[in-house]
Amino acid sequence: MVQPGMTITWIGMCLALGVIVGLTQPTVFTRDPAIQFDDVTPQAGLGGALDGMMAHAAAWGDVDGDGDIDLYVGGFSDRPDKDYRPAKGPVSNRLFRNQADGRFEATRSPALEMYGRTSHAVFVDLNNDSRPDLYVANNTRSSSSVNPQVQREAQLRRSALFRNEGDTFVDASAGSGTCLTAPGPTRSIGVLDYDADGLLDLLVLDDRFGSTPHSRLCRNLGDFRFEDVTSKAGLPGDIFGLGLAIADLNDDGRPDIFVSHSNRLFVSTSNGTYVEPEGPRKALAWRPLDPEDWPAGAAFGDLNRDGRLDLIVGIHHEHARNRVYLNAGVERGVPVFRNVSTETGIPARLSAKSPHVEVQDFDNDGWPDLYFSAAWQDADGGVTPLVFRNLGVRAGLPRFEPLRQLLENTPLVYFPAGPSGDYDGDGRVDLFMANWFAGNHSRLMRNVSQANRWLEVSVRGRAMNRMGIGAKVRVYRAGELDRKEGLLGLQEISSGYGFSSGQVPVAHFGLGNEPSVDVSVEFSNRRRTAVKQVEIDRRLTVTEP
Repeated sequence: MVQPGMTITWIGMCLALGVIVGLTQPTVFTRDPAIQFDDVTPQAGLGGALDGMMAHAAAWGDVDGDGDIDLYVGGFSDRPDKDYRPAKGPVSNRLFRNQADGRFEATRSPALEMYGRTSHAVFVDLNNDSRPDLYVANNTRSSSSVNPQVQREAQLRRSALFRNEGDTFVDASAGSGTCLTAPGPTRSIGVLDYDADGLLDLLVLDDRFGSTPHSRLCRNLGDFRFEDVTSKAGLPGDIFGLGLAIADLNDDGRPDIFVSHSNRLFVSTSNGTYVEPEGPRKALAWRPLDPEDWPAGAAFGDLNRDGRLDLIVGIHHEHARNRVYLNAGVERGVPVFRNVSTETGIPARLSAKSPHVEVQDFDNDGWPDLYFSAAWQDADGGVTPLVFRNLGVRAGLPRFEPLRQLLENTPLVYFPAGPSGDYDGDGRVDLFMANWFAGNHSRLMRNVSQANRWLEVSVRGRAMNRMGIGAKVRVYRAGELDRKEGLLGLQEISSGYGFSSGQVPVAHFGLGNEPSVDVSVEFSNRRRTAVKQVEIDRRLTVTEP
């Protein structure tokens, strides 16, 4: 049997070489040992604490400012007691503090330990005090007749805002206004500064199931107060979706918005409003196979290192037809996308849902890989995350290969959420995979891939928001600053992308064997600053001038 912490890919290599390791059953192994994960859930102290939780949302954030990222996990608490076994009934949302030794400790935070239908959560600094606050989206029912009381309250629980006061979180929902807390089928949260005033705004996205969706852009007025500016910003209030990806695609310094499921792209204009161009609407249109064929998570990332942000979409369907859209540039202020999924090596269909998606360089070789929230599961219960390794560019297209054999009927298990984050600070991006179904469990997957060089960049805003959300970070070979052929990667600082997942606002770059690099940061006002000859294998913070 595979023991906790044992690297499955190493076992597979031994089997391939004919080495006897005493396993009673053969293990299907990774074809490329460059990317490997260990399931360290029990060792990290997360095993018993999460038992029985119907986890549907997870968010990383450094809540105490100690440099080690903490974890918030939320789920659905409105099902019959038996569905939460081995727990006696619903398990509340929990905050886990990183102990900086590989372990997490469940923290007594009564305000955060809610029972709800938590569909998304994100840590975001809303008052620029360098302490990330927490917004929790609940998919609220309009009425409830279920019993017992916990389940009824869970169905009626509204989305909530919590202010970080250093050693505790305080519920700030009551004074925030109805924009954030209005009841409805809230599904996803977008983080952006749409009006460039230095305060982060929130886009609250409803799904189309149940009541009529009433998605809304909530402008941050300061002091944890928000107003609904959806119409003023030119956004339709009836848009619906399951996920969001936000980035400046037309290089005007303002965030553009992609909403999955409805698959609509809203592009910023010079007067501070949004329009929906016809070109992207046609290019990104989704033709469902049946009523449950839903695009869900979405993320932007520069897959072929050409300096343009491409779009990846994960599908919430038993036969997921995930999508890769290559950014072909901007025409008349409008980004042009084309579907290159099949050409890049992404399977036409999977045998499981894979709603969440991330673009991260898991082996730090300099080429960003793709992760979808599903996994291979072995007979002993061990899982291998569904990662597609980036093999580089051929004929202008990035090429991907799955870590293990993957056919259309290859059995997979799915996880609703799966935010990435380097929880142990070793320069390798780890995954927390939130589980929904009985018979499986949430997992902390530690990245134990081969050593390559890396750089983590965070941006500290002054005129712009303190978290640096919206800043563009470009990394070049040392001495080749601003030269296209020297570009090693582009990322825009963001959080809350994908499906039901919240990430820390950092840009992680794998650098292969580069000894040093030049870094360029473009702020939301389009001013730039550069740092040359940056040492690698470290965290770098660039402060806005």
